[in-house]
Amino acid sequence: MQREAPFYHYEPLDTFVVTRAEDIRAISPRADVFSNARGIFLNEIKYRAQAGDTNFSEGFWPEGGEQIGNTDPPRHHELRRVSLGAFTVPAIEEVKHKLTVYIGKELDKLAAQGEVDYWDFAAGVPIEAACFLIGLPATDRKRVEFWSNELEKLGADISFEELQAAVTEFASLKDYITENVEIRKAEREAGTAKGLDLINVLLDAELDGQKGVQLPNVVTFAMTAIAAGADTTRALLLGLPYYFANNPDQWQRLKEDRSLVKNAIEETLRLVTPARAFLRYVSKDIEINGQAMKEGQHVYLMYMAGNRDPDLFQDPHRFDIGRENASRHFSFGAGPHTCLGARLARMEGAEVLNALLDRFERIELAGKPEIVRNHIIRNSWETMPLRLIR
Repeated sequence: MQREAPFYHYEPLDTFVVTRAEDIRAISPRADVFSNARGIFLNEIKYRAQAGDTNFSEGFWPEGGEQIGNTDPPRHHELRRVSLGAFTVPAIEEVKHKLTVYIGKELDKLAAQGEVDYWDFAAGVPIEAACFLIGLPATDRKRVEFWSNELEKLGADISFEELQAAVTEFASLKDYITENVEIRKAEREAGTAKGLDLINVLLDAELDGQKGVQLPNVVTFAMTAIAAGADTTRALLLGLPYYFANNPDQWQRLKEDRSLVKNAIEETLRLVTPARAFLRYVSKDIEINGQAMKEGQHVYLMYMAGNRDPDLFQDPHRFDIGRENASRHFSFGAGPHTCLGARLARMEGAEVLNALLDRFERIELAGKPEIVRNHIIRNSWETMPLRLIR
């Protein structure tokens, strides 16, 4: 598609599938034309008529809550501003100190086994990180995995009825978050709540001329962080042993030069591309790099393809931890909607990779990992059988 039809027009959904890096880079900053407000998933337009010309994904969030990914500037900037305090360097350091202990403890358990399914560990790390980030107590991780899987169905090839059922199942997360926000408010009144966690940050922030973000938005922000970040970061953490097991020379190179850890995370993000693609609505007629698009059409930004564009990345399918421009990937999107949790995900990846390097001489695949089948989450796995060799 990059070579022959970089703006491939998919007629059934009147959508241009965009696969070249230069075109993704040109479209992404133009939030004035390419809108998120009418949904960012293919299913939003596939089932728009059945949903009564509304975004059915809004049913996942509390009434009155604004999902930051479905807003356009200037509102998008306002919502992003009030949450930034939870994603600053000091805030992420707070999470890091707590998460490092968890990672070490869990990897030591795996080290004692030798041959393991690494998936459960990779799934647990981002959920623990999200709970620390948001300010939630220890919880049943399987419940959070369940909520994340229900949200992931937004990108699945399933019926409208199945999507509606997912909305219903996801509602229990609203109750869980609401209960914990109310607990935090009581703690704040008693003077016992401190820290840079998301709930504290939002309750201290000013939005729409009022001190403290209103409850529906606090709950929506927290739900997004705990669910949307789980499967994407899980994909990164699964990609690390997968690509190093398949490229032992790169593992040895990293063992000899730990200064490459940061770049190794970027290269893994590039190849994994945790979110394969997102949709944008064309809000007015425009031409981009010679392609005319009309108001009412859509573009589907294929980040996965952009991350393998040979015009941007030389020998793009090769895993190279020394790749000089690895960080130019689209794995966190681009433009004003660049992922708010990018710093958190990078920290998790680096902490896990360093912990693996500390403990194991080699990592090998102990079987064939089962690949996830989903429109959005492409390069992830349902299993990751490994031999962890000390």
